[in-house]
Amino acid sequence: MAVMVTLVFCFEAHAASTLQLGTTQEYFDLDAYAEYLEDESGQLDISTIQQQSSEAWKDAAGSHFSFGFSDSAYWFRINLETSGLQDWFLEIDYPLLDDITFYLFSDERLLQEVKTGDVRPFSERPLKTREFILPLKLPSTGQATFYLRVTSAGSMQIPMNLWRGSSFYERDEIETAALGLYFGAILVMILYNLFLYIRVYEPAYIYYVLYVLMFGLFIAGLTGWGYKYLWPEAVDFQQYGLAIFIIMGSIFVCRFTHYFLDLPKRLPRIGQLLEGAVYILLALLILLMFLSYNAIVQMALIMTMFISVVALYSGILLWRQGEVVARYFTLAWSVFLVAVILATLEKFGVLPLWIWADIFLPGGMVLELILLSLALGERINSEKQQRISAQEEVISIQERNKVELEQKVEERTVELEDANSRLELLATIDDLTGVSNRRHFLELGERALKTAKRYKHPLSIVMLDIDWFKAVNDNYGHDAGDKVLQHMVGICNTLDRETDIFGRLGGEEFGLLLLETSVSSAREVAERIRLEIEKSPLDYEGQSIAVTVSQGLYTVDPPQKKLTLKEMLREADEALYEAKGSGRNRVVVSQA
Repeated sequence: MAVMVTLVFCFEAHAASTLQLGTTQEYFDLDAYAEYLEDESGQLDISTIQQQSSEAWKDAAGSHFSFGFSDSAYWFRINLETSGLQDWFLEIDYPLLDDITFYLFSDERLLQEVKTGDVRPFSERPLKTREFILPLKLPSTGQATFYLRVTSAGSMQIPMNLWRGSSFYERDEIETAALGLYFGAILVMILYNLFLYIRVYEPAYIYYVLYVLMFGLFIAGLTGWGYKYLWPEAVDFQQYGLAIFIIMGSIFVCRFTHYFLDLPKRLPRIGQLLEGAVYILLALLILLMFLSYNAIVQMALIMTMFISVVALYSGILLWRQGEVVARYFTLAWSVFLVAVILATLEKFGVLPLWIWADIFLPGGMVLELILLSLALGERINSEKQQRISAQEEVISIQERNKVELEQKVEERTVELEDANSRLELLATIDDLTGVSNRRHFLELGERALKTAKRYKHPLSIVMLDIDWFKAVNDNYGHDAGDKVLQHMVGICNTLDRETDIFGRLGGEEFGLLLLETSVSSAREVAERIRLEIEKSPLDYEGQSIAVTVSQGLYTVDPPQKKLTLKEMLREADEALYEAKGSGRNRVVVSQA
C-alpha cells in the first residue's frame, strides 16, 4: 500500500474556527474543525501552504476525511487553543498511510518534528500502536494550527481524532481485547475446518481454510495489527500485502465455490465463469509488480464484488433446485456481498467514512464464515449418509461376487505377470542378436563399475566392430548382414565367461565388459575372440563370407572414484578407431 502523509502543526492565528482544549472533554472528532486544500501537483511544501489565502481552503466538515482514490496531495488545517498543560494524542486511524511528517510551531517557532508511516519499520513509530498515534508537545497556553499533508496510492482516508492521554489508553485496552477475541475466532475457524479437511480430504474445505486465512490476514493488514505483530520490519510487504490478500482470497473463494457447489456438474457455465475470474486475478497478481498499486487494488475490489455476485447467484439457483446446503451458502454470501459493497463504495469515496464502517466489514465477514461453516457441516452430514448407503451397497455386491472376483483377479494377475516378463525381456534384449541392447548393457556396466570401485578390482571393456560390414550388405544384401551379426555373436557367446557382460551398442558395434580382469587377461580374451572369428567364415547360401573384427581395449586397475562408464567407452572407442586405422582385424589396447 503506497501512501504518503506529511503532518504539520503550527501555532499561529488563522481564520478557521478554533478547537478549545481547555474543556473537560476527553475526545474530539476533528472532522468538524478541519479545512482542506487539494494539491494536484503534489509539489507544495509547508512554507508555501502557510502562505495560501483563506479562499484556497475548503471546509472539511461532512467530508469524513474520505476522498476515494486520488493522485493529489491533500492538506488539512485545524486551529487549536490550549489552557493548561495536558497530555494530548493525535490519532490518525488509518494504518495504511505511508509517510507522516509532523511539525509543531508556536509563534512561527518550530517546537516539534516527527516522521512516521508504514514505509518505515514499525519500530520507528513514536508509539507502538496499530494506528498512527502522535504525542503532542503542546505549550500550556496559546493558540495553534496544525497542517496535515496526505498523498495516497490507495484509498484517501484520513480519520483524525484528538484524545486526552488517559482516555486514549483506556480505549486502546478495550480495542485490543476486542480485536484479540476477533482474531481468536478467525483462528478457531481455520483450525476447525482444517481438521475437517484432514478428516474428509475434500478440496472444498482446504480452499475454505485458505480463504479464511487470507481474510484474516487482510483484516490484520487493514487494521494495522499485521504490521504490528506479523511483519513489523517487512516494509515492502506492507506496501503490497493488502492487495495480495484481496487477490488470493478471491481466488480461493472461486475455488471453494467451484468444489462446494459442484459447479462443473450442476452449473457448468458459472463454473467456467469463475475459472476465468481466477485467471484474471492471477494476471492482476503478476501485474502488481509492474502497474501502480492504485490501479491493481481498484481492479481487485471490482473483481471481488463480481465474484461475490456470481457466488450469490449460484447459491440462489441451487437453493431453488432444493439443495439444502445452498440455503446456508446463499445467506452467507448475502451478508458478505453487502459488507463488500459498502466497504468498496467507502474506499472509492462514494460513501462517507462512518465510524461503524470499519466494524461492519469484519463483522459481516465473521457472520459469513459462521454461516459457511454451518453449510460445510450440513454437507458433511449429507455426504456421510451417502457414503454409508454406498458402503452398504458395495458390501452387498462384494458378498455376491466374491468368488468370481477372486478368480478374475487371479487370472488377470497371471496375465499381467506374463506380460510384464515379456516386456522386461523385450526392453533389455536386442531382437536380432539376442544379447543385451545398448540401454541394458549400460545399466549393467554402471553396476559393474560401482562394484569395481568399491572393492578396487580391475575392470576391462572391449569394443568390437565388424570389419567391412557395409561391403557385406552391399554385396550380399541386408539379410546376409544380419546373419553375419548373429554368426559373430554366437562365436563370442561360446568364448566369454558367465560373469562377462556382452551387448550390442548399435549397428555392427558391440561391447564386452570383463569383470575383475587385468589388461593382459583381457587382451588374451580379445585375441581369442578375434582369432576364432577370423577362422570361422559364414556359410551363406553356398557362399563363404569371411568375417573379421577390430577391437579396442581399455582397462582400469583399480578404477578411480570419479571415473564414469561413458569415459571408459570413449577410451575403448578411440582404441577401436586406432585398430581400424592401422589395418583392421586386430586388438589395440588403451590402458589407464
